[in-house]
Amino acid sequence: MSQHYFEKLITNFPDSKLVPEAKTFIALFETIAAREKATLVSEKQKKAAAVKEKPADAARTRKVVENKNFTEALQKNMQILEKAGMQKPSDEALYNIGLIYAHVDNPAKDYKKSQYYFEVLAKQFPESDLAEEARIWLGLFETIDKIQQIDIEIEQQKKQLTR
Repeated sequence: MSQHYFEKLITNFPDSKLVPEAKTFIALFETIAAREKATLVSEKQKKAAAVKEKPADAARTRKVVENKNFTEALQKNMQILEKAGMQKPSDEALYNIGLIYAHVDNPAKDYKKSQYYFEVLAKQFPESDLAEEARIWLGLFETIDKIQQIDIEIEQQKKQLTR
């Protein structure tokens, strides 16, 4: 959606000093989309090739998240973290918690908390299959912050133009 606004900025204000940044963000969006697609393909291949089963608790929490029972999912994942410490399946619990806090339908969503759990996952479990996804989420949060700054600058320029 933001990409659309950047494209409009480029089209409607081709001489704006923000055009180079808008083009950068459009390229970033395209890169993120390509990474997400590659990650999904890679995940599907890994799941198809996987022989070992995931721990029952982690598998159940994914289903709870799908059912949008965020409080219960959060509690179960926190229990997994307490039991496992910094051993597997804590990486999956950290990822789930990050997703729970980032989920658009979660009334208690908190992007800063989500970002924190993804950072812990990426640092504590750099070899985990989920670490790359966590890094993608972190990049997305960084992009969102930059977009919000650009939106503020655009609004300021609009006000200046209407004066």
